[in-house]
Amino acid sequence: MTITMYGAQWCKDCRRAKAYFDENGIDFDYVNAEETPAATEIILERNAGLQRIPVIVFDDDSHLTEASNEEIATKLADLEARNSFVVTKNTEHGTFELHHNGELVSHADFTKHGNVYAIPHVGTVRSFRGQGHASRLMDGVLQHIRMERSTIVPLCPFAASHIRDNPRWQPLVAAAD
Repeated sequence: MTITMYGAQWCKDCRRAKAYFDENGIDFDYVNAEETPAATEIILERNAGLQRIPVIVFDDDSHLTEASNEEIATKLADLEARNSFVVTKNTEHGTFELHHNGELVSHADFTKHGNVYAIPHVGTVRSFRGQGHASRLMDGVLQHIRMERSTIVPLCPFAASHIRDNPRWQPLVAAAD
């Protein structure tokens, strides 16, 4: 799990959160906003223009601001439970796959041209439908696409609606030619 905390040495909440991570053996990256100018932009973006710290960003792109130790513990437990789900890219079959405890739950077909993924179909195994797995898969797919610095053409209606309903993913949509 990747955790990045943006804070400052003078901040009491930042020191407390750092101590919580250290005491619990939780790896995290610390970015001192006073020494890293780009950190201020991230802090402001995550807080709707307010300069509040610490901002703790998790690998699912969610964040907490000025969180108590209890809030951090709850978030980590939630992420750990969700992390029993794994999204993988199966290049040979042209699919992204969501597995839960090793079992295929959902998949998204893809083709890739240059740095643009086309997603024509997203499907979930019948016995797992209606449990939010396709959304979990799409978040993993889009995270992968973001990390790869690629874009997406969501041909599948579900993929398109998932992006439309989650503004953080909209910048990944490939510009129309």
